[in-house]
Amino acid sequence: MRLIIVSQHFYPDSFRVNDIAFALREQGHQVRVITGLPDYDTGMVPPAYRRFQKRREMIHGVEVIRLPTTRRRTGAFWRLINYASFAVEGWLYASFMGRVGTVDAVFTYQTSPVSQALPAIRLARRYRCPHLLYCLDLWPESMKVWGLGEGSLIYRVVSRISGRIYRATDLLAVCSRPFEQYLADTHGVDPARMHYLPQHCEALFDEVAGQYEENGVFDFVFAGNVGTAQDVPCILRAVALLGDTLNFHVHIVGAGSELEAVRALTAELGLEKKVTFHGRKPLEQMPGYYRLADAFLLTLAGDSFVGQTLPGKLQSYMSAGKPVVAAVDNAAAELLAEVGCGFCAPASDAKGLARCMAQAMVDIPQARAMGERGRTYYLKHFRREVFMEKLVELMVQGGHHHV
Repeated sequence: MRLIIVSQHFYPDSFRVNDIAFALREQGHQVRVITGLPDYDTGMVPPAYRRFQKRREMIHGVEVIRLPTTRRRTGAFWRLINYASFAVEGWLYASFMGRVGTVDAVFTYQTSPVSQALPAIRLARRYRCPHLLYCLDLWPESMKVWGLGEGSLIYRVVSRISGRIYRATDLLAVCSRPFEQYLADTHGVDPARMHYLPQHCEALFDEVAGQYEENGVFDFVFAGNVGTAQDVPCILRAVALLGDTLNFHVHIVGAGSELEAVRALTAELGLEKKVTFHGRKPLEQMPGYYRLADAFLLTLAGDSFVGQTLPGKLQSYMSAGKPVVAAVDNAAAELLAEVGCGFCAPASDAKGLARCMAQAMVDIPQARAMGERGRTYYLKHFRREVFMEKLVELMVQGGHHHV
């Protein structure tokens, strides 16, 4: 197939869409990616991509076209400007670029914001081909982490735009089952056009599976974004409750909008000897941290719909064959219970999380058996090969719907 992928973020930024695009190319498909300038991981555009350099390049056989987006900065205002720049530049590109051959399908990898799907909708109409949107963040629900409530004018406006975008797609794939109910109830999306497609995990951590570093300390690893939805303060309060009763250490590997606030809370609680912040690391360095882990930490704030869904990092944790210690609700909690691959407390329950952490440390054989169950489930349901087979099926199915 001849495919166009639309994603505001792409390599060298660390997103699973990279793996998807390269896997499609490996399968023999022709793949073109429409993306923005790479500034997600560092907050800065690398020098090689400034001043119209490398705006069109080939990466592992994938054609990558980069649009001139406004640099990502902190704060809701600048974030919205960054989002708008990709939507506008992408729409202009999709509207006025010369058509080249034919396209069999357009695929949107929809993280935040949903507006990045606007160029994809335009491309699909110009090429008269199906559009498959893979929904990984719900909009406008995701705006609540900025403190924007449902009663605010901007929230209501974005809600109307989001609904039109979701309804304009031929097929919607969702990474978490609760998304289907939200999209149907909030935006009137036809349930028949929605399909459950849980995120896959790169094979990066296969070499780590079942390996533990016997260093005399029980190491907990939290890996990923440090934002409001991830509720890292719950981890810190649990650590404070445990005190020095057990020999353990917590490693926070990642960065995000709440990193400085979380660092300040760590100092306030006097946890500097128990908690280490490693910052954001490139994907190729992550196996070292996964090998260090005796157990992984997973927390999500339960006060929004986003916090009730299935985060992609859970698949990564399970792929490493190690137990998960969590404070989560709904989809993530249900999966942990179904698989039996970890200890789980309710979302934002620091006392419950502390109890779960203690359980993992006290009964290490049980914890490691949980990790093995998680690995077995991952191999059956979350491997890249399983995901790619289902994704290509949906692209073909989208063609039938479109006709």
